[in-house]
Amino acid sequence: MAVTIQMIETKEFKTKAHGYDPEEVDVFLDEIADEFEEMQREIQSLRAAAMRQSAPAPAPAPADNSESVQKMLANAQRVCDETMSDARKQADLIVADAKAKADRLVAEAKAESKRLQDGLDTLRSAASDYRARFRRLVEDQQHVLNAESELFK
Repeated sequence: MAVTIQMIETKEFKTKAHGYDPEEVDVFLDEIADEFEEMQREIQSLRAAAMRQSAPAPAPAPADNSESVQKMLANAQRVCDETMSDARKQADLIVADAKAKADRLVAEAKAESKRLQDGLDTLRSAASDYRARFRRLVEDQQHVLNAESELFK
């Protein structure tokens, strides 16, 4: 299938999570379409010049145009592959960094939870001790009151 400028300009790509930036892809496709259009103008210009120089000479074979398109597509594929590779490397770095941050946050949260649980245990123990001492005080005071009431009989 021959690639046309219109096909390049109207090509739509599906978007996926962590995919290419659509604006960056559109800009790149626009650059390819512009280059393609410039090459077609140059080919037409060269054909016209060749016809003027020697009218009987045949125009260049369409294979030249096809070969140029193939080279351009191969170059575009190479750039695309390099971009994909770079994007994967960058994504891997971002994921590794996010995992490290997540692990650090989980460890900090566990440490904070342990610290709070220890504080709660300390408060419960202190409250239990206070309650026992208060109970003994009340019982002692009850004995004092009972003893005094026997004195006044």
